[in-house]
Amino acid sequence: MKNSAAISACVLCVGIAAAQPEPSGDDALQVQGERVRQIAQRAIDEGGIVGLSVGIAIDGELVYAHGFGFADLERTRGAHEGTVYDIASTGKQFTAAAILRLVEDGKLSLDDSIKQVVPQAPAHFPDATIEQLLRHTSGFAAGRLDELNPPAGLDKKRTGLEVLDDVELNEGSIKFGAGETWKYCNPGFLMLGVAVEAASGEAYPDYLTNRLLRPAGLDGIVVGDRAPASIMADSIHRSPEGIERVPLIHMSVYAGQGSVCSSVVDLLGWQHALNEGRIVTKASLKQMRSPTLVHGASATGEIPYGMALRLGTLGDRAKIGHTGTYDGGSAALAHYPGDGLSIAVLTNTYGKGVPHALSIEAQIAALMLGLTQETPEAQSLTPAQIEQIQGDYHDGGVYTARASTDGMLEVLYKDKIIERFAHAGGLRFVMIDKPTTRCWFILDGDRAGWWPLERYGFLMGVARREDESPAP
Repeated sequence: MKNSAAISACVLCVGIAAAQPEPSGDDALQVQGERVRQIAQRAIDEGGIVGLSVGIAIDGELVYAHGFGFADLERTRGAHEGTVYDIASTGKQFTAAAILRLVEDGKLSLDDSIKQVVPQAPAHFPDATIEQLLRHTSGFAAGRLDELNPPAGLDKKRTGLEVLDDVELNEGSIKFGAGETWKYCNPGFLMLGVAVEAASGEAYPDYLTNRLLRPAGLDGIVVGDRAPASIMADSIHRSPEGIERVPLIHMSVYAGQGSVCSSVVDLLGWQHALNEGRIVTKASLKQMRSPTLVHGASATGEIPYGMALRLGTLGDRAKIGHTGTYDGGSAALAHYPGDGLSIAVLTNTYGKGVPHALSIEAQIAALMLGLTQETPEAQSLTPAQIEQIQGDYHDGGVYTARASTDGMLEVLYKDKIIERFAHAGGLRFVMIDKPTTRCWFILDGDRAGWWPLERYGFLMGVARREDESPAP
């Protein structure tokens, strides 16, 4: 379906809010295709994205696949539905599925210690369980890899234990007790990729390709390497100084944390195979999609994140999936189980002010599902509620929650207000100028112990109350 819109008319007419009756048949196809095109084209014209691809499926049937802009920096190759992109951390769910397949085969247990499975793990890495790594509750905080100025040698292929020579792993440290809170952790999935090799006796790319992808007919997904240059999107960074191609880090360097490249068509094929139980069993899939529990001093909190899957809602619709972000592009794969809707958006450009694939995905989902986002009028807060939530929380940096009885919540970082939210009832808040950004507080005894933040229906982070976190 290169450079063409293919949306079924019955799909196009479902749930779209409008003042006038929606057109039907071929007219509906054209209207909805044009609306999706406008969303994507706006991301290029106003957001500075060089190229992107969009795919939409209903109940596993591909109903729309199209590319916009260009796949390369020089703008010589148009992006299309078959363009292959680095999907970054969206690939973490492939690692989770591999681990769960090995659990099904009796070669691993979710309760296994990572240092039992991978004794070569560095001493400063926590002795967390496989499940804690899958759920980002190991307590380890990663160091930072500068992808625009990477260390020498990262353009070369790595195999086996070579992937443990990793900046984020080597420069990371334990910040929380295992199981205490949710802290996104790339090195945790790097370790899980090594665990796949240790348990299976196969190289990570080989295990995923031979055991998960090929049996599901997903031959176009590439693990541990890039696709041929003729179909592979460039990785492009945009800054006030201009636009540049990002230095290529060999995909094998990322290993289990995100070394997968795919088109939107194949990514939707993966989603459908996962939904049908053709990647892991339905029982394992249920585990993947179950929320994470964190354990505080006095209570247990529930975090909307599964095993490499973000869980949440967009409007009133349940949403499951993941995102990927790196200095040369972004990715989003979302499934709306109550509606049978799946959307994949892949882009080849990243930088300050450049739209993330998740924001594009959310706009398309709102269009398809007839959703609107309105900032509710702030509800008043009681003095008791203010006492529960105010204070310092940390997630790498220290953030301060400051609330008032008129229902306003201010978020401070380094004594500066960075965000303002309106009270939406209970201990939940909606950002004033971006109603798709929400936060809430989870009690740990008499006061809040966790402060999750969600954007476009997906969990982005959890801050832990400063005085509740014991020294690791």
